[in-house]
Order: sequence, then C-alpha cells, then structure tokens
Amino acid sequence: MTASWLPESAPRPRRLAGSWFVAVCVLAACLGGLGTAIGFSRVSHPAQVLMLAGTVLQGDVIEAGDLGVAEVTAPGAPTVPAADRDSVVGTRALTTLPAGSLLAPESYGLPKVAAGMTQVTLRLSPSQVPVSPLPGGMTVVLLGLPGLDDKDGAVQSFAATVVFPPVPQVDGSVVMDVAVDRADIEALAPYLLGRRVAVAARLER
Repeated sequence: MTASWLPESAPRPRRLAGSWFVAVCVLAACLGGLGTAIGFSRVSHPAQVLMLAGTVLQGDVIEAGDLGVAEVTAPGAPTVPAADRDSVVGTRALTTLPAGSLLAPESYGLPKVAAGMTQVTLRLSPSQVPVSPLPGGMTVVLLGLPGLDDKDGAVQSFAATVVFPPVPQVDGSVVMDVAVDRADIEALAPYLLGRRVAVAARLER
C-alpha cells in the first residue's frame, strides 16, 4: 500500500457536540439580553411618588392640598408611593417640608416627647402667643403671669419645646401643645388652671 503524501488530517469534532455548544452560547446571549432589558425597564419605568405642593412647617398637620404627585426613575430613593396619600394626610411634619421636595418616609408621623418631658396642651388668647411662627421643635418660654391675689406680682418662667404649633380655633382662642420638664409641672399647674400662661419666643444668644 502506497503512503499518501498528504498530511494526516486531525479527527473532526462530533457535529452533535458542536451544535450543543452553539446552542448554549445562543441561549446564554438571549438570557443576558433579556435580563438587561428587564433591568433597563425597571430603571427607566417612572414611579409615582408624593411631593410637597406647598411648604409645611415642622409640627403642622399635612393636609391633602399640601401633597402632589411626581414621577421619579431613581431606584432606591427614599420616597413615599402616591398610593399612600390617604395615610399621610392628617399626620404631622416631623421636619419642615419645603415646597417642591419629595416626601420621605421618615419626615412625617407623630412627634415623640423626649424622656423626662410631659406634653401639655395650652388654650390661649391670641395676645398670649407671639405673632411670629412657632414651628414644632422650637424652644420657647412659658410665662406664668401673676393673679389678682398675687401681692409680689412676680412672673415665673418655664422652658418648653413646641410639639404642635399654634392653631386658631373657631371660638377665637389658640391651641398649641408644648413639652415641659416633669419637674416643672407642679409649679406650672396653677398657671395652667387659671389660664395665666403666655408664650414667648426664646431669644438666641
């Protein structure tokens, strides 16, 4: 038998194995493209969230007219879904919420009184409250005014923190809540019962 002068050819790969490899590559490419498309869709699809249509001072009640709806596409941003609107209305702003900003989950609710403090509701006449705004968290001074039977006419002062800002009532009075030190409650009580309390803004030094 005469030897051929052609070089010996390498064995051909099995067609079945080659077809399987190509199929796997195509499937991987398809799945990768599908995953990218889903991810892009999630990022690019806007979500409807709540925004502030008007500024709400810290401690004020959030009303329906204070809220608007915005669309955002940033995933993971601290926002409140527009569907939660009804649960937000009627709560309090825990910080001052500027108009045009997005509502954050931790920026509304009910304020908590610090340990060692007691929340007190004041019903005052307009003349007993400063004209300037008194937002929640602001430090004020409660002035215990002397009564008709007080001979010395001394005015007592008590440090307090605004919990709920003043709200005018239909009867012409003003209602607000403050937090005072529990140690001051006994001394403050006669002034509260006699409605002889005035609120003064604390001057910053």
